Amino acid sequence: MKKSENEIKKFIDEHTKKIKPLFKKYTLAYWEATSFGKEEDYAEYEKLALELEKIYNNKEDYEKVKKFKQEKIEDKLIRRQIDILHNSYLSSQGDIKLIERIVNLSTKIEKKFNTYRAEVDGKKLTDNEIKNILKIELNSEKLKKTWEANKKQGEFVAGEVIELVKLRNELARSLEFKNYYERNLQLGEQKPEEILEIFKELEKLTDTPFKKLKEEMDDFLGKRYKTKKLEPWHYQDLFFQEGPEIFKFDLDKYFYTDVVEKARKFYNEIGLQVDDILKKSDLYEREGKYQHAYCMDIDREGDVRIMENVKNDEKWMETSLHELGHAVYNKYIDMKLPFLLIDSAHTFTTEAIAMLFGRQTKNINFIKRFSDIKLENEHEIREETEKMLKLRQLVFSRWAQVMMHFEKSMYENPEQDLNKLWWNLVKKFQLIDFSRNKPDWASKIHLVSAPVYYHNYLLGELLASQLHAYICRNVLKTNPQEADYSDVRIGKFLVKEVFAPGKRYTWEELIKRATGENLTAKYFSEQFCDN
Repeated sequence: MKKSENEIKKFIDEHTKKIKPLFKKYTLAYWEATSFGKEEDYAEYEKLALELEKIYNNKEDYEKVKKFKQEKIEDKLIRRQIDILHNSYLSSQGDIKLIERIVNLSTKIEKKFNTYRAEVDGKKLTDNEIKNILKIELNSEKLKKTWEANKKQGEFVAGEVIELVKLRNELARSLEFKNYYERNLQLGEQKPEEILEIFKELEKLTDTPFKKLKEEMDDFLGKRYKTKKLEPWHYQDLFFQEGPEIFKFDLDKYFYTDVVEKARKFYNEIGLQVDDILKKSDLYEREGKYQHAYCMDIDREGDVRIMENVKNDEKWMETSLHELGHAVYNKYIDMKLPFLLIDSAHTFTTEAIAMLFGRQTKNINFIKRFSDIKLENEHEIREETEKMLKLRQLVFSRWAQVMMHFEKSMYENPEQDLNKLWWNLVKKFQLIDFSRNKPDWASKIHLVSAPVYYHNYLLGELLASQLHAYICRNVLKTNPQEADYSDVRIGKFLVKEVFAPGKRYTWEELIKRATGENLTAKYFSEQFCDN
């Protein structure tokens, strides 16, 4: 190893010693805060977030990393760590007081989201209860009242979210980025123009099949709710992001007992052990707890957990498979890698794995294996579940367009009429002709807690289809429609080609190595867009 590489390695080692224990404290603080919603836990999480920011805000260290980045480094692992460190330091450069204001404000808003409970007719409702009402209620006035109650949280936080966007932009521009949106893409090793191009391609591919499907949905829902004018609350989802149940087939009846145990068995059978993950996880509802779901790698040493609010139905069967997909990715990264590389290649590569496994609830082979009741008319079930999966994917792809374009435009000009922008995009991409002068956009927590992230969900869906095609062709050697994922060969393939490399490769290189191709929309289109 050259003298310069020894110097760089020494810097990395010293940095790791400093960051590693703080990282664990920070992740644990977030876990506690979201588990119980206590003020002191959020305060601790905020304090540790700022400590991490201050480490990466160090200008002297940043100058060293910039210098290291210009060096010709032969050791590929050292080279990769320096590239990652450069982006980490650059992301935290700027006025530390401004950074503190951003962290303080985002934590404050996030706490409001996590502890908010919509109130309808004097009763506070959890997110699970709201989703159930939207799914089963037939009275349009009750649906409207429930939908609007949830959207009220947008009114409570909208002003603060706009303030947060402006502060983030101020920080980005101080570092010579156009705005915070472009800053985050570039620091995430993504090119803004390439992301936009992919979304334009998906828009064209999904235009005709989605329009056709939307007509089918509207015909069904119009009859269900006895109305000629469908409103957003008629689509059985707060944002029309998953799609309504327009088929006669009810998946919930197949998963009415212990979906967590079913997920555990499924993963263990394909050689991806999750018992240790579930033992440390927080799986069920309680007051003050974060109402959604996430996975967290606490220490990059094997302590991986999931947060859920499980009910025994198809939605939480899918969510459990999804979150455990994230978890096994983290668990099976090669722990011999340096600390900085014990992470997914990119946030959307781990999303792809979560989505790949989440789709199993609409796979006839999975249903047969884990159903709580005996299957009849298997051919009919196969046809219905394939239609359901196509509906979900097309609906989600259009919803992701709304989020990506809204967020991009919001950071480009936060002074514009965001209420109008939101509903214009909903009309364009989701074909819902509705408008009101309320900050409904602000009721989406991702704008605060996961800024410039949502496009990665759609990239994850593309990669999930690409991996599925590769697995069927080269691992299972079967027709994609016949794929049975209860096969240990799938676990072995994913561990070797996707999980174990961690972050040692860029996402482009990882995908090319694993599938033999660059990321492409081709397989998503073949799976869900063919007419």
